[in-house]
Amino acid sequence: MKTLPPRFLIICFDALRPDMVSRETMPNLHRFASEGVSCTRHRAVFPSETRVNQASLVTGCYPQRHGIVGNKFFDPIASPGKLFNTGDETQLQLGDQRLGGNLVEVPVLGELLAEHGLSLATFSSGTPGGARMLNHKAESLGAFRFALHRPDASLPRETVLEMQKQLGPVPEHQIPSLDWLTYSTNAYLNFIEPELHPDVCILWFCEPDNSYHFRGLGSPENLEALHQADLEFGRILDWHRSRKKDQDLQIITLSDHGQLTVCGETINLKEGLEEAGLSVGEPPGNGVDVALTVDSAGGIYVRDSDPELIRFIVDWLQHQPWCGPVLTRTGEHSLKLEMVGLDHPRAPDIALVLKSNDSENEHGILGGCMNNSSFYPVGGGIHGGLHALELQSWMAARGNCFQSGHRSELSSGIVDILPTILHLLDVPVPDHVQGRVLQEIFSESSEISFPEMNIVTHERKGSGNYLARLKVTEVGKHFYLEEGWVDESLK
Repeated sequence: MKTLPPRFLIICFDALRPDMVSRETMPNLHRFASEGVSCTRHRAVFPSETRVNQASLVTGCYPQRHGIVGNKFFDPIASPGKLFNTGDETQLQLGDQRLGGNLVEVPVLGELLAEHGLSLATFSSGTPGGARMLNHKAESLGAFRFALHRPDASLPRETVLEMQKQLGPVPEHQIPSLDWLTYSTNAYLNFIEPELHPDVCILWFCEPDNSYHFRGLGSPENLEALHQADLEFGRILDWHRSRKKDQDLQIITLSDHGQLTVCGETINLKEGLEEAGLSVGEPPGNGVDVALTVDSAGGIYVRDSDPELIRFIVDWLQHQPWCGPVLTRTGEHSLKLEMVGLDHPRAPDIALVLKSNDSENEHGILGGCMNNSSFYPVGGGIHGGLHALELQSWMAARGNCFQSGHRSELSSGIVDILPTILHLLDVPVPDHVQGRVLQEIFSESSEISFPEMNIVTHERKGSGNYLARLKVTEVGKHFYLEEGWVDESLK
């Protein structure tokens, strides 16, 4: 009997923390991981934000190479007169046009598949910009891309209208987003699979991210969202088991980052910098000293990238009680952007992470941090920084390409998904890809020797008693971020 070439379903549970997957919270996903293969040391890239990690998922690269350096960043061509917001579908479209199609500076998954006659379909209940980031060349490729937040911007239009005719109108968005999880699953089972039958499909669940953010990690509403996401995943597994002819389908489950609990009063970075004598606005330049993109972490863009001004701000930051790791291009009295794969022309002059801790929230979930934004409530969730629980992410797979009943202890990351899929599809992995093929999880991996893991800790002393550390795991020529911190944690 002829073996069919593999197809792939990638299901992302946005922000899912591995320590919150159990027999009680998500029994289907827990069983899936135990019966298939799980990567227990899977890591996000920094900033641990969604669109940054989505870009890494579909390029196999760190931000230093793909160019999406934050959920917001400064690029005067892509977004004249203001900071560029990757969460906005329209800004992404216009920015890509202004940059001559090079918003993402390396080929994305859809392009690489299309070059070999293979198709990508994406369906997202996440942000409008995130939906586009997963498949942002869909227009030119004629590929299917659907965003629950922006059905009007989804395409191809005829296909979208046919799907909506079958499924009915998009439910009202609520938190927790239970109906959106069901609608997303219905779309995959009742339309994407039978009508489109793509070689690769990315199904992006907005939970538990939404309920983490606005109801809190471990809250009753969040647990309800985890349960519903697991039920919908169980529907997909039941469908797959019932269709013997679809045993070529490989299912990969993952998350793009974790989250921490917002604790303590919101700091006011803008006010503090203004009291230090600086003007704050956007974009930097023309009388504006700095532009900010900082929530619990993010960037500070300095007028003309002035070295003296950068030194002044770094010194000021390191004397603040809420200051965590600071990174700059030169690494003068700070960690270097290069250490985290963020040294790109669009990167901020100063990357800042606010202090975090390992304390429990009111629901017994570990990990908290300070916040510079009032958008997320105290007790809610946030991410973007270098805490271990933000970088640790979920990854488990099942299918005839993968091992069964195996836990891989070798470090891996979201940058490895693209090269792994391309390899299994017999598509050449481009030289620019920074991720590695995860051969250790393949069903035929017993004869392969794997590189050793080495843990490296970078250390930089700053002003006064400031001391920052960054722990990285190296696997051959590849690296994965473990955590970054300063000596005195948030109390």
